[in-house]
Amino acid sequence: MKTNFKLSSKMHLFIIISSAIIAIGLLVGIICQCVANGFFNYGDDYANYKSVSVTYVDTDFSGKEEKPVDHIKKICEDAFNEAGVKSYQVAVGDTTTGGTVIYKFINSTDFSKLENAKQIINDKLEGEVDEAAIAYNYAAANDAETLLGSGKSVAMAAVAISACIVFHFVYFVIRYKLTMALGAILADFHNLALFLMIMALTRIPVGSSIATFAVITVVLTMIGTCFLFDRMRKNFKDEDMKKLSAFEIVDKTADESFVLNTVMPACLATVSVVAFILLSISSLSPLAIISPVLCSLISFISCAYGTALFVPSVYSRFKQIGDNVKKNSRAKTAKTTKK
Repeated sequence: MKTNFKLSSKMHLFIIISSAIIAIGLLVGIICQCVANGFFNYGDDYANYKSVSVTYVDTDFSGKEEKPVDHIKKICEDAFNEAGVKSYQVAVGDTTTGGTVIYKFINSTDFSKLENAKQIINDKLEGEVDEAAIAYNYAAANDAETLLGSGKSVAMAAVAISACIVFHFVYFVIRYKLTMALGAILADFHNLALFLMIMALTRIPVGSSIATFAVITVVLTMIGTCFLFDRMRKNFKDEDMKKLSAFEIVDKTADESFVLNTVMPACLATVSVVAFILLSISSLSPLAIISPVLCSLISFISCAYGTALFVPSVYSRFKQIGDNVKKNSRAKTAKTTKK
């Protein structure tokens, strides 16, 4: 399958499309950073939240028909119904003497209602345990503001991305040539920027998975550009193509590598969709699965567009500039030799 689409003549179109998406995404992200939840729509493990936690001692509720943890849950759920709030996530933990039950609520939940629910729970607990045990059986309301995984996932992703880009550039300079290395590093920055700005523009809830897929975007770009420029180098050395212009050879190479650079991301995107369907069957929170899947789809679309369309169109100009520099250098050398 070939596109027969003269990419070299469409460079300005692709630059306009990419620049518009990146600029609009950046604008939306900045506006949301000032007036909303943040540059990205932080969700999952990055979302701010409110919570009510209950700490209890097993022995103080051992006389009940149900398990202590189930009894505590019943008390909490009755209190939340009375206060008019609903939890979106429940976590149960163990301590040396009993356990804890934590109810998380979305950040927009009225904190005064949670304070009211906390007081109702504490009143019920005080009515069921003796005075000495009150200090060990209590509820607390909290307003948590998360810090992007304490910055660790973002920092590690930044290190990984930087290392990949540097390696990519050095490898291309050694194996291919400088113009191809410049095209490769442009692909890295372009595809990564496109992925991040589309995430900011679409406001898809993101968690720590965005850092993972940012790294994957760069890695997929590295693989795609290796396929593209390896084929391009062979075509430039092919004696049968010597009569063709740089633009024509780039277009031919883009046609030949188009399927590979679009089918590979499409297959990975399909795997992500299938994974979402399978995981959502057993997941208590499908929303926690769909966010990474959407991240992967945008990552793969960014790579397919950037590597198969944008990069070849821009590289044709890089090649032309490089050829002109060589031509002028040879002309100057020839004049110097004659003198």
